Amino acid sequence: MAATVEEQMVVKAIREECPWESLPKRLQSTLHTKEEWHRREGEYYEEMMKYLRRNLALYPYHLADYICRVSRISPFRYYCDILFEAMKNEQPYDSIPNFTAADALRLTGVGRNEFIDIMNKCRSKKLMWKLNKSIAKELLPTQPVDFPIDPWWGVCLVNFTIEEFKKLSEEETATIDKICKEEANSYVLFDPKVIDGLYKRGLVYFDVPVYPDDRFKVSRLEGFVSNKDQSYEDPIEELLYAVFVVSSANATVAELAATLLADLYQLQAAASFACRLGWAVKLMDADSVLEDAPTFPSNILSDDEEGSNASINSEKSGQQLLSVDAGPRKISGTAHVALVVDANVTSYLMMGSLSPGLKSHAVTLYEAGKLGDSCIAELCSDLASLEGKKFEGVLEEFANHAFSLRCFLECLQSGGVSTNVNIDKAGEAKLTTSSLQDNVTAHLTKINIEDTAEMPQQKHSDLNSSDGKMLTSSATLLESGEGMEGNDVEGSGTTELDGSTDINVVKTKRKYRVDILRCESLASLPPATLERLFLRDYDIIVSMVPLPSSSVLPGPSGPIHFGPPSYSSMTPWMKLVLYTAGDCGPLSAVFMKGQRIRLLPKPLAGCEKALIWSWDSSVVGGLGGKFEGNLVKGNLLLHCLNSMLKQSAVMVQPLSVNDLNASGNLVTVDIPLPLKSDDHSIASVIAQTNLPQEQVLNLASVLKDLSSKFELSTLGYLRSYALPPEHDEAGTKSLSEEQSSAHDGKPDTEDADSKDVVLPGVNLIFDGAELHPFDISACLQARQPIWLIAEASAASSTMI
Repeated sequence: MAATVEEQMVVKAIREECPWESLPKRLQSTLHTKEEWHRREGEYYEEMMKYLRRNLALYPYHLADYICRVSRISPFRYYCDILFEAMKNEQPYDSIPNFTAADALRLTGVGRNEFIDIMNKCRSKKLMWKLNKSIAKELLPTQPVDFPIDPWWGVCLVNFTIEEFKKLSEEETATIDKICKEEANSYVLFDPKVIDGLYKRGLVYFDVPVYPDDRFKVSRLEGFVSNKDQSYEDPIEELLYAVFVVSSANATVAELAATLLADLYQLQAAASFACRLGWAVKLMDADSVLEDAPTFPSNILSDDEEGSNASINSEKSGQQLLSVDAGPRKISGTAHVALVVDANVTSYLMMGSLSPGLKSHAVTLYEAGKLGDSCIAELCSDLASLEGKKFEGVLEEFANHAFSLRCFLECLQSGGVSTNVNIDKAGEAKLTTSSLQDNVTAHLTKINIEDTAEMPQQKHSDLNSSDGKMLTSSATLLESGEGMEGNDVEGSGTTELDGSTDINVVKTKRKYRVDILRCESLASLPPATLERLFLRDYDIIVSMVPLPSSSVLPGPSGPIHFGPPSYSSMTPWMKLVLYTAGDCGPLSAVFMKGQRIRLLPKPLAGCEKALIWSWDSSVVGGLGGKFEGNLVKGNLLLHCLNSMLKQSAVMVQPLSVNDLNASGNLVTVDIPLPLKSDDHSIASVIAQTNLPQEQVLNLASVLKDLSSKFELSTLGYLRSYALPPEHDEAGTKSLSEEQSSAHDGKPDTEDADSKDVVLPGVNLIFDGAELHPFDISACLQARQPIWLIAEASAASSTMI
């Protein structure tokens, strides 16, 4: 830290890379001469490099103009010093930060195995190694290894010495003259062999220029090094993790900086580093960014039963080709879908015994937090390679997950099948749709671009129907004026048709681009940044179930979301809601946080085993945090319950011997939705469960009873918009007339906007049909504090 004002001014001027001529007069008078300024500048950079080496930090490429050109410290030399520093101090390879290790591997060829091998050779010297640590430096490479260089990288010269200049060949001299004279210094303009020779002697270095209007596409993280014991995090490294998640081929570097609210200069440095390592590809041709031919139609999402619709947000940077005042907005004919998964998916993909090709995808998804659409086809191909192979035990479970992931990705990419809507002279709509792959495809196929074919001439924008019939569909008719007289025709899903008019409306299959996002990486972003990301890049968000409690759900103003409707639905509250609504379910006891139980109450006493959940997914002694709950033995239930009640409220479901199989475990059967198959039969849906016939009949009876209480054909399909009043179901009317008009038509987002988990304020028990208060006063070890009761009761009252 500079002690005086003048020294602080010197440091500030050095950081801003000010030349001597631009320094303030006060500073020039303090330094006296230009040589003194250069000396102070050199001392600053020397101290900085010592600090970076000591912390095993990234090479400061953004300062290469001084570090490389003047100080003559090349990235190769720097990383050799970094490796020697770690070896000299006998630090493990895992102590090197991830990005530092990856860049060192790219330039020196020394990775984890090579590092360990060198250390083993040094330790084999025993006493000599203890006395002379420089042995390790002798085993490090003396020249950089070959690495890919993009044609647009710049070639820059260092400050030569006279001796170095005399040793240059004629070709090298001519190349250096060309670098000095030419305004453009792109690598593609020079002989690669000559440049390679100069680089390995440290006479040139590479500049990777990134400008605010550049666009990039993040690729797989080939060569990434995952070290877990690092103690230093470089600011660029931290920024890069965020860039990987929010990156888009349609967003410029300046737009990415705006999304992250990050410093543009730092973001340019981060993007430049990603390009050096091959983790980002600069999009040089603008046509590659906007691959889809622009079209005019509006995008509509229809609901099956009510026919209500909501416009998909499509305001993605780079796709809006016309200004608002210029008329209808031209948008891409592609829907952008984000599949949100958790870290468990990366665990399934990481199993090298399943498929070696999947490891690279797993590393990218885990570290970058995102697998872009360009990687999905290759991922599906690698997943398909598992078919036909036999696995046992845990590997079989992983293979099943991999198979499900591939099917789901292909389903999302397909977007359903083409649908034709023909309108006859009577104004009747004839809808022809071929069979869909599954229920998800059935919903997604409705999000299509509507093209109008053979549109007749009309004098008015409204088409009157003589018989008063209405065509309700997700079609929106837009006409740019070509081959049509009068005003443009624009509808929002409902259009009156003249009975004498014969119109043929064709719904064409829409393209879908799918990105996989890791929810833990999304949760690390500020909420405002995440909302900007969703609005900028995606039309649809599809979340896997269950999501971790730390996940962030899209807000009410975000894209359409297929996933948990609220944060409370990710807690045991949802189980109680379903049990109560269906008037059936397993015996379930709910205990308030902070209690200590002396003995188990009657429904739990004597149980063989029990399933136990923590309310806020907190984990105590390995218990809690699991969506499916933890199975514990009955004789340990009291201890487990008391341990978990210190941290959270708890729900317990006791199990008898009859509830378990011969191995003492629960038998879980996955039931696909929609519940009824094409022949409207429930039994055919569960015929593939491989259960005994008697259990199949019992299960069919239970599901038939449930289907009469729930609409299981659409369970899991969630609206991200409010239905108009005419679509409200009985007993669920919107706000009363006495309420403020400012809230009319707006959905209740009290719970959706808050991640705070509301704990139960009373003990509860579901007896298999109804939910009741649960009096366990005789089982408590001590009275509860009044403040705890008051706090819990107040929190629970907000749920009523």
